[in-house]
Amino acid sequence: MTRTRIMSWAIAAALALLAVGVALKAGPFRDGLELAAADRSALAELVLSAVEAPDERTAPGRDAVWTILRRRGTPTAGDRRELEARFLAIGRGPRLFWLDAQRALKAERPVKSAERTQWEAELLGDGWLTMAQQRRYDEFMGKIARREPIESSHGVEILVDEAMAQAILDSLSDAELRATVTALLTPP
Repeated sequence: MTRTRIMSWAIAAALALLAVGVALKAGPFRDGLELAAADRSALAELVLSAVEAPDERTAPGRDAVWTILRRRGTPTAGDRRELEARFLAIGRGPRLFWLDAQRALKAERPVKSAERTQWEAELLGDGWLTMAQQRRYDEFMGKIARREPIESSHGVEILVDEAMAQAILDSLSDAELRATVTALLTPP
């Protein structure tokens, strides 16, 4: 098994953990675009999928985002600004998690930075993250710190080391996140 494939599975596992608990509270955006819980969940999963695989941000990801948005009416410019802010917030989670994972591997104990704590609190407060998901992140971090294998979304157990954590971080840049969110919110 190649290291690249293992890293891909590790990224998929981390992003799957993020996707499981996001987007649960329905409600209107400032300009009135209402999204049901299922829509928010689907949108959050699409954002995380596109962060993981930038190819998803064009055809399948963007089309799926706009299919969901258009079911509620055409989003206004204000709706799109609100969605952009939420998508960027969701998309920053993997980078914060893997920065903490890097620190946890060095410290040999779970780490939760103030920045990730704030990220979780904001998403929890807005209804895009659940307490159960937050606990899962903590459990996942504990396994990484103890150097226990984690299960990927493909069902393969992966042992995360410093090099893998760094490679994952290297693949998660802010510029790439912004490009991904912009592409997802550009009408097809």
